[in-house]
Amino acid sequence: MTRLSTALAAARTTRARRRDERELQRAMAAAPTQESAHEIAALATRF
Repeated sequence: MTRLSTALAAARTTRARRRDERELQRAMAAAPTQESAHEIAALATRF
């Protein structure tokens, strides 16, 4: 059961990381300028 719990936790972590990455990609694509997209990317690296 511990291995199953570990696998499920890893899958949740991976899914959350992918969700965050997609959210960042959407924000950068919606940015009005290249500079804004760069600022979004810079802010994302801080968190």
